Formats: sequence, structure tokens, C-alpha cells
Amino acid sequence: MEIRRLHANLNDFNDGVFEISGDEFNYAVKVLRQKQGFSVIVNVGDGYDYLGVITEIKKDRLCVKVSEKVENSATPKNKITLYQGSCKLGKNDFIVQKAVELGVSSIVFFTSDFVVEKDVNLERLNKIAKEALKQCDRADEVTVELSTFDNAVNAAENGIIFFEGDCDLSVNEIPSDVKSYFVGSEGGKRILRAETASVVATTLVQLKTGGLL
Repeated sequence: MEIRRLHANLNDFNDGVFEISGDEFNYAVKVLRQKQGFSVIVNVGDGYDYLGVITEIKKDRLCVKVSEKVENSATPKNKITLYQGSCKLGKNDFIVQKAVELGVSSIVFFTSDFVVEKDVNLERLNKIAKEALKQCDRADEVTVELSTFDNAVNAAENGIIFFEGDCDLSVNEIPSDVKSYFVGSEGGKRILRAETASVVATTLVQLKTGGLL
């Protein structure tokens, strides 16, 4: 039987037991059909897996007795931020999901004069990020935020910009210490769709920084 992952807050961990309630409780019981005696992995966003067993299921919460805490091997070593031009027609959902799967640690959607979609549902996107973390067995946290392009540029650390036109830096020269990168609405000689450009850029950055090894 597959061992499922559940998210919890470290504040809910007392005397070796997690008490999980709210949406995560409903997800565990109603969707995953977890029962007393099932083994689970609890993640709190600190890069560790808390291995345990469900010891009790109450009306609105369940209890997990932890037996072991181990370092999560899928958690990225490098913390990299994707600055992404906001996209329309639900493409932001796809971008968040794939960026998390590929190892990005934070995502900042930016608005600018060239960005059409300025209404970004951060609550929805953070929920998608949380589900993607479970899917790829990560035990850290990914935050999704909104910014203007100017503020994003000022906040970026060791950043590069993927540009669809001619520039002096080729993809082969992406430095290994990149901490952030920008993807606009489209790019590449073939004029990639925005969501495709984002996946390609993320893959290149992770490859150059060792995040795919």
C-alpha cells in the first residue's frame, strides 16, 4: 500500500504526536480514505519526513504518532525563485505545478505594461503548489506571491532574464550560482507559449545549478 503524505504545522506536534485538522484532515479521510493503523508521512515544510502511524481518527481531526524523522531526499538544495509574467486562461496553474515539480522554491508572478492578466488568485495558486509538493515527494515549502515587474527586479538575487530576442548571454553560459530568473509572456526562436517557455527556462536553470541531478 502506498504511504501517503500529509501536511501539518509544527505547532500541531506535541509529545511525538501530530494532530491534523481542517482541509488536510478532510483530504486524508474523505479523499485518501486513510484509517487508523495506516502508515503516513507528515511534512511541515522544514525539509524532513516525519514517519508515523495514524493512531486515532476523531470527528474533526486525526492523530499521527511519529516514529522517525528523516531528511527528505527530494527537497532542493538550492533555493531558486521564478519570476513569471502573469498569464491568462488558467496558465498560471500549470506554471506553478510544473515549477514545483522541477524544484523551484518560490514563485513570484509579476504584472507590467505588457502583461494582460493582472488578477492573480494567490490562494488558489498556493494550494496548487502545496498539492504539487506532495506529488513530487518534497518536504519543503513553496510560496506564490504577486509583484510588479519593477519591484521584482529590485528584489531578485543573482538573477537572469530569459529574453526572446538577441542577447549577449546564451543558455550555455547560465552561471551555476543563479538564484532567480525571469520569464515573460513568450520567448525563443520558435516563439514558445508562455507556459512552455516557463518549463524550458526552469529546466535549464535547474540543470545548470545541479537541481536535476
